Amino acid sequence: MRPIVTVIFLIFYQLLPAQKPVILSDFVQEVGISDMQLQFLDDPTCSVHPNELFSGMMDQNFKLVDFSDPDPALMNSQEGSCIWFRFHFANHSTRQFSFHLQHNDISEFDEYKLYQMFDNGVVTVRTSGNKLHPSKKDVNISGSDDLRIFLSPGKSDTLYLRVTMGPESILSDLTFTVSTQHSVLLHDRSKRLVFGIFTGILLIMILYHIPLFVRGRESSYLYYILYILAFLFFFINKEGYVYELIPRLITAPITIFLLEIFLLFYLLFGRSYLDTRNTLQSWDTILLIAVWFTIGGLILNFAIILLQGMGVDIAFFIELGGFAIMIVSAIGCLFLAIVPAMILTRENFQPARYFLFANLFLILGIATNYALADYTFGKHALELGVTLQILTFSIGLSERINLLKKSREVAQRRIIDQLKENAALKDKVNRELEDKVQERTFEIQAQKEHIEKQNKEIKYSFDYAKKIQNTVLPGNEIFETLFGEHFIFFKPRDIVSGDFYWISQRDHRIVLTAADCTGHGVPGSLMSMLGITMLHEIVNEKGVMNSEEILNQLRLSIARTLKQEGKIGEQKDGIDMALVIYDTQTRQLQFSGANNPIYIVRNGEMLEYKGNNMPVAYYEKMSDFTRYTIDMKQGDRVYMFTDGFPDQFGGPQGKKFKYRPFKDLLLEVHGRPMEEQHRILNLIFDEWKGDLSQIDDVLVIGLRL
Repeated sequence: MRPIVTVIFLIFYQLLPAQKPVILSDFVQEVGISDMQLQFLDDPTCSVHPNELFSGMMDQNFKLVDFSDPDPALMNSQEGSCIWFRFHFANHSTRQFSFHLQHNDISEFDEYKLYQMFDNGVVTVRTSGNKLHPSKKDVNISGSDDLRIFLSPGKSDTLYLRVTMGPESILSDLTFTVSTQHSVLLHDRSKRLVFGIFTGILLIMILYHIPLFVRGRESSYLYYILYILAFLFFFINKEGYVYELIPRLITAPITIFLLEIFLLFYLLFGRSYLDTRNTLQSWDTILLIAVWFTIGGLILNFAIILLQGMGVDIAFFIELGGFAIMIVSAIGCLFLAIVPAMILTRENFQPARYFLFANLFLILGIATNYALADYTFGKHALELGVTLQILTFSIGLSERINLLKKSREVAQRRIIDQLKENAALKDKVNRELEDKVQERTFEIQAQKEHIEKQNKEIKYSFDYAKKIQNTVLPGNEIFETLFGEHFIFFKPRDIVSGDFYWISQRDHRIVLTAADCTGHGVPGSLMSMLGITMLHEIVNEKGVMNSEEILNQLRLSIARTLKQEGKIGEQKDGIDMALVIYDTQTRQLQFSGANNPIYIVRNGEMLEYKGNNMPVAYYEKMSDFTRYTIDMKQGDRVYMFTDGFPDQFGGPQGKKFKYRPFKDLLLEVHGRPMEEQHRILNLIFDEWKGDLSQIDDVLVIGLRL
């Protein structure tokens, strides 16, 4: 029976239009199948049986495929109908090979069935397609729809492929390729190797930045981690590895949904990294609008996925709307994130440069991926671009954190300038006593007793004044409760001091100031008591919690109390001070200063925030005080001081200590425990002063946040 069938087949085959065979050989790893090598049969009801094809009964119904002049039956196929394709293969290889029949990615169909009859009459069926579970596909590699072909060397054979049309099947762009199984597996191994390296780099970056986020609670790190994760999920889906485990849902916009998530975290990361809320407020509003627009696209696509999963037909314009939102989001995200970065780069905001370079790598990767898609480098250009982008982002994050630390460390080199005059009064009294003893021999004893009594009374008054002042000054336990690790290096020149420090807490905000009143000793201490009283009224009674407003109101109170109107001969008393407000919830620090700065040491670098160049008093050139808002990091050291330490005379040449050595001293000791820093400052001050007198009150406050 078999010879008869073969003869009939050969007769009909000669009557058909010539179909060029697809030549397979040892030297060609991949062969494209052109129009003239492919024939088709329209089967609208899917009723044609493979035996009818192999028997030759349907040969006269096959037509050559010519997409330059496509047959209407090909172009107008309906969902659920079938198309048969016939291939004629000639294996010219000298060794046994297995081949894969592959279609292009654009043409997707519900089901493929490849029929091959062997010499013994057995017909094999190999199946694949979108509606088939990956575990049941003939080849399960990255969700591919490959079908295997087995053809002995030197043999020719005709195979039939039945394609079941789906809702998104496109025949106009259909192409077929035959590749050796070795080349398919080799390509898959290289693809998985690149994917593994790329995934490993992303996971390393995630694991590296998670501890940094946990320690610093910096939102940029969190959005950066989520940005990497979003792209990783998008890339896994894009490469088809998800479909090796679960069925492919071709109608569900999974890819668009994952891309929307990726774009959302890109926007959030860019907004946090560039700190547009503080640096570019107008652009920050636009970025927020873009964020909510992208969230709207996410919600729409998620709803489409749920409805399609439940079998609900979605109107085409709704799906098109979801896709359009994704396109607009992608273009808008890139534009909105890059333009603020360019503006900040022109303003010398260093981290913005890294942001620009990182996005340039991504753009080059995308462009190369599309331009060189047929080359190995082009296929992996997107992974390379994203890798370089993420590495650049990481470097930029480190630079951004370092800049923040520097700006806070520079503000810690002027807190030791004003602590040296109370002891001078006592020395003066003693010297006068000695002079009078020498001059008055007859009254020496009486005068001595009188002076000693007077000295005791003065000493008692000073001691009592010191006790009152110490009572008003906040105790160490308050600092211990509010700040934990700290030190207060307080060294009045006389018994009482014109320098003072004051602290108050309101809800989760802490107000702290280090102040230097005009004068020292008794006048200075009276002025300090006046300043403490006014600060209490402004902060605790009026509830003012803005650093610059506190100084503005304190200036008005001092001018009103001392009747300062700018007239010639009136009192010029005032206060130089640094005032901070620390929010324990947001970890933000407000700072305003009158002639005094603060220093912040972060990661071994010092940041300096300078106050306004005017005292808290009536001044010929007055303006509102400036407020700085600083985001604090875990482990930051904050130093507040008066001018007593830098202005102290001493050393080998009897010169001032000065601010630069004072900054270097704080930077050198900042890593030590606060108690040890206090001991070192005390030791350095005494060694520098030597036998010289202390010229001013000294106050240095150190905090570790």
